[in-house]
Amino acid sequence: MTEEVIAPASACPFPFARDPQNPLDLPPEYGRLRADRPVQKVTTPAGDTAWLVARYADVRALLADTERFSAEVMNPGYPRYLFPVDPQPGAFVTVDAPDHTRYRRMIMSMFTKKRAEEVRPSVQKLVDERIDALLKGPQPVDLVTHFARPIPLTVVCELLGVPYKDRLAFGRWINTLVETTSSQAHRNAAAGALFGYLTKLVAQKEKEPTDDVLGRLVVNQMAAGELKREEAVVIGMMLLSAGYDTTASSIALSILTLLEHPEQLVKLRENPDLVVGAVEELLRHQNVMQCGVGRVAKVDLEIAGQQIRAGDGIIALLSSADRDESVYSDADKLDITRQDSTPLAFGHGVHSCIAKFLSRVELQVALLTLITRIPTLALAKPAEELRFRDGAIVYSLRELPVTW
Repeated sequence: MTEEVIAPASACPFPFARDPQNPLDLPPEYGRLRADRPVQKVTTPAGDTAWLVARYADVRALLADTERFSAEVMNPGYPRYLFPVDPQPGAFVTVDAPDHTRYRRMIMSMFTKKRAEEVRPSVQKLVDERIDALLKGPQPVDLVTHFARPIPLTVVCELLGVPYKDRLAFGRWINTLVETTSSQAHRNAAAGALFGYLTKLVAQKEKEPTDDVLGRLVVNQMAAGELKREEAVVIGMMLLSAGYDTTASSIALSILTLLEHPEQLVKLRENPDLVVGAVEELLRHQNVMQCGVGRVAKVDLEIAGQQIRAGDGIIALLSSADRDESVYSDADKLDITRQDSTPLAFGHGVHSCIAKFLSRVELQVALLTLITRIPTLALAKPAEELRFRDGAIVYSLRELPVTW
């Protein structure tokens, strides 16, 4: 049967659906786009029209190019499907330089590669404690609820300086925000509760400074009049997005992917020195940013032969780029020994995820420790029967029941 070629003349509805029987595979349209139409006009559920960019080289180049492409969410052409709420001052991921540069510099020292390595022992302790609890509890157990989410939640709470007694409520609010089954009213309520809580937390740190991200913002920037309290709160909200949901989703999907590729799992367990490269490969193979990131063309330009006008919205399709056959041989195959993998899971350029080094440490420790300490780990139900966040901007599992 001949494969259907996507017609270039009209806009396609986006996002595309995955095959329910193969939930770790990307929508088949992605491969056809890379082969036949690397820049395709699409329409989103929000009514946006944008150009979808599917190939690795094009995606990486446009993310690095701040002269011709803007990340400003409030730009009229921005595909608002990817960021439906109006951002507030402090939302550094939604603006260009100089505001982006100014905000990011305020917190960058807490997110360096050196800093991430310094917290590795505390991440290891946290992961071991979670596994201790798993081994003492009943089976099957849901690793999303009891492993993948608690680890980054605890790490981001430590970073922001959220007191231990408040973390349960904090986690409930965050999970309501990221869960697509939550009603809009519940999400709005959770966002309001989080904003209100962080506002009180920042005010408390003004009275009693602490050595964490919010505490340093209070001492270094707010005290000098460089930052308002509301901006500090929004920076905290942005860091929740950068440091929690994507990492939790990557941990869960990586575990499932290894369980579905037992030869790769055994290879990693027997060769723990492979863990750094294995995590890069898992980030490439299961890029959770399934709907990509938005940009707006600042000038008339051309991508892969397609004319794009100033003001047009663009969606850089990161997950498609990371399966580009012209960059990675046998790109759909998981190979933890793959060399020179440079996944776009955390974006690229000045807007790349600020928590990328910390997330990598969490993934390395969580995955290697789990498969080493529980060598007989197995799925409690087939992968095609699991529930996924199919329509979400960040692809993830809703459940991962396992036994051992």
